[in-house]
Amino acid sequence: MRKTLIAALALLPALAQAAPAASAPHGREPARFNEIKVRQLQLLAQHIQILQTAQGCVQAAQNPQALKRCRETQRQQMEELRPEH
Repeated sequence: MRKTLIAALALLPALAQAAPAASAPHGREPARFNEIKVRQLQLLAQHIQILQTAQGCVQAAQNPQALKRCRETQRQQMEELRPEH
């Protein structure tokens, strides 16, 4: 039993590398990948902007109420980025 488990674990890296290529549809995957990559980069840029704004807000906060408003604004902006399902 132990030898079987060790053998199975040894094969996992090879299976993990083979799985994406085997399941990707031929012909369309590169274009779809680029669309997903561009969208992800856009989202990251938006997240960075929100975080930088929140950082400035927190640095400028002079009391707990102001700090709370910073957090609420950040949370609201992040929620607005989420896709609606």
